[in-house]
Amino acid sequence: MITDLLKRLNASLSAGSAAADTSAGMATDLERVAAVLLVEVARSDQSIDPVELDTISAAIVSASSLSREEVDTLVQEALADADAAISLHAHLKLVNDHLDPSARAKLVENMWRVALADGDIDRYEEHRIRSLSDMLYVKHRDFMQAKHRALEAHANSS
Repeated sequence: MITDLLKRLNASLSAGSAAADTSAGMATDLERVAAVLLVEVARSDQSIDPVELDTISAAIVSASSLSREEVDTLVQEALADADAAISLHAHLKLVNDHLDPSARAKLVENMWRVALADGDIDRYEEHRIRSLSDMLYVKHRDFMQAKHRALEAHANSS
């Protein structure tokens, strides 16, 4: 499945189709990549709670035009792809090439929300978020602000 995803990503990047088609396809690809990265955070502590999956879906729904059903399918595909993934390099390159620094910081904030969804930030989750944040070229200040926003939102929702 990850091979299919990478083929779709490469096809969308190299296709010479109309600008509207390309931007719509790129948005879908970015949503898929975001789902994969958020799943990576959720599974970094060796267990994925249903509340973490709900948080992943909610983050993608709020940032996209996809329906909840489409997002749930996307998350299930990301879960299946996570075990087959050898490297996240292609995913990270797509994000770095097509998202501005504030959008990448928002993605890191969503990573923190996923880690907090089960009520505890596991040390492996925190390490994974730090690593991904570095690879997404998110400044440390933005990384910390994203963490604090997620902590505050979690505290207010409890």
